[in-house]
Amino acid sequence: MMDKRYSNNEKCPVKDLLSLILQDDIEKLRNALLDAIYKSYPDSELYLYEQGYSYYDSDHSGFAPKLISCRSNNENCAKKSQLMQLASESDSIEFDGFKYLPTEDYVQVFAVESERSSRGLLISINESVIPEHYINTLLSAYNHQVYLLRNKDTDSLTGLYNRQSFDTKLKKLHDNFGLEKRADDEPSKYCLALIDIDLFKQVNDKYGHVYGDEVLLLFSNLMKKAFRDLDMLFRYGGEEFCVLINDVSIQQADLILNRFRTNVEEFNFSMENKVTISIGYTEFTNKIPLANIIERADKALYFSKEHGRNLCSGYETLLEENKIKDFNIDEGDIELF
Repeated sequence: MMDKRYSNNEKCPVKDLLSLILQDDIEKLRNALLDAIYKSYPDSELYLYEQGYSYYDSDHSGFAPKLISCRSNNENCAKKSQLMQLASESDSIEFDGFKYLPTEDYVQVFAVESERSSRGLLISINESVIPEHYINTLLSAYNHQVYLLRNKDTDSLTGLYNRQSFDTKLKKLHDNFGLEKRADDEPSKYCLALIDIDLFKQVNDKYGHVYGDEVLLLFSNLMKKAFRDLDMLFRYGGEEFCVLINDVSIQQADLILNRFRTNVEEFNFSMENKVTISIGYTEFTNKIPLANIIERADKALYFSKEHGRNLCSGYETLLEENKIKDFNIDEGDIELF
């Protein structure tokens, strides 16, 4: 006979729902969701994943789920590797593109909203089944709150993160950079790129702002296709965009950004037909003040625009080739946030 605690009729406590709908930050919301479930079912292992892709290819064939957060009495919760597998083992179980190995316990999988509009999964491993009514009631509130918070942080036209998100997310990442670790305990590598649509004012003047908005929308869609879910895409302002590329070297970033530049150049933007972009990029690290990082990317972008446009320039490469001079900003002299 099933334990009454696991009855399918179990109701979700109001206090658990309130702990979700009162959150004004997605990270806090994630923690509130896992905390609520884990408090009610402390013998469970809970894993919250976001779908992503490991390679920058047009077919998105390199599928790689990203573990966002987890709860477990197992101290190695965050490093547990046997749950999710990318290999095609014959005994693996597949759900919505995810493959994982079976365990002796019950495995329950629930689709959830994620911060970047891509799909996510909540996976629980339990000795007994957690009632789906309980989980689904929580997820209904959770998904709705993610939707509201996501829209607050995104640009209404393009769906990319807005300038306010740019300020808060980059500052938070920079402040917590030392806490960003991969499974092998190696620090993550980031690259910050500023992107400007060349001569965009001429497009607006020639065809009007309605078509100009269409170009911005089409361009943002190209960004979404070119970069992975774990990269951060921003509309920096007007025709200016930004991407924070995760887990790349400067050399890899150059290849990725130049490939994106070529994709834009070859895309048919209907009336205007050909649109080009200029890009400036630099390493993102806590070893350099955040104001300096942004200024370095901007200086590389300015170089691209001043040397013919439709060009991708890296600050470190320009510095090494003596094409620009190094500089430093006294953080006390500038306030970005």
